[in-house]
Amino acid sequence: MNFEFIRECRLESDELQAMYDNVLQELERAEHYYWRKPQECGIILRQTTERICRIYNTYYQIGYPGNASLEEFLCYTDENEHNVMVSRFLSVVRKEQRDRLNKLRVLGDDCIWGEEAPDQGMTFEDRMGQNARHMMETMMEVTKDMCEKINKRDDVFDEFFLEEALPETKEEAGKEALAAAEITTSAENTKKSLFARIFHR
Repeated sequence: MNFEFIRECRLESDELQAMYDNVLQELERAEHYYWRKPQECGIILRQTTERICRIYNTYYQIGYPGNASLEEFLCYTDENEHNVMVSRFLSVVRKEQRDRLNKLRVLGDDCIWGEEAPDQGMTFEDRMGQNARHMMETMMEVTKDMCEKINKRDDVFDEFFLEEALPETKEEAGKEALAAAEITTSAENTKKSLFARIFHR
């Protein structure tokens, strides 16, 4: 687990602690899908980014509703009242963190669009794998910054995303996927065989 350091963060607010716990659970889920389903991993990381924005919103009492979306936190519109909130949020997270959050939003959107998005000269599998890696690396920096600002942590700077720290290797995930595919193929062949016996008596 790459994000274990978040577990060490304790907050006096039960609400904020629950939000931290949810972020950690989602990051564990994303790691689980990193090799198996990188597209799903990216979608989860995008959702987690939204949860982190809500943590900032609660901690700094910015004033967004509890169900505010990632776009609402980061994107200006033609509504002055909304834009005031965006400016307030961005002044809290500062430029580097804002850029990271936006990167996670953009790459996450690419994962959501999937094969309908431009291929960028890569196969779909390669593109989703690249998205998952870039998003994990960026998420590591986002969570470090969050822990530094909200928890006053000064011991997280040496944390980096490492594929070696994932719960399983690429080879293990590949073997499991292959085994699952073989089981599905076997079940389909059995089904076809059964229908053949029924309709060819």
